[in-house]
Amino acid sequence: MWILALFLAFAPWGKDADLTFKRRSAPVSTEQNLMQKMAKGIIRFHQEVISPADGPRSHFFPSSSSYTLQAIEKHGFFKGFLLGCDRLMRENDDPWLYAECQGPEGYPLKLDKVP
Repeated sequence: MWILALFLAFAPWGKDADLTFKRRSAPVSTEQNLMQKMAKGIIRFHQEVISPADGPRSHFFPSSSSYTLQAIEKHGFFKGFLLGCDRLMRENDDPWLYAECQGPEGYPLKLDKVP
């Protein structure tokens, strides 16, 4: 790698040739696409309207809806959605393979953070 840099430093080309060797970083977009906005809206509706009426049912911390929101924010819609679906498939009373933490009311929960 350093040989290439040394070669380019003493290359016989003109100033315009140096422009082609510069690395260009991809523009970072903080915009969310339509799918992410829709998924977040649906999950927020579930958290604010359905969940308080139905009560907490998750064996995990954070809850499955919070986990899916975090996964969508971190990995984008498709991978976050798949991680959320995987989490819902694991939402059962099977033996615990996860680290244990204590819930707000003092009962044990499975600790599973977004990868």
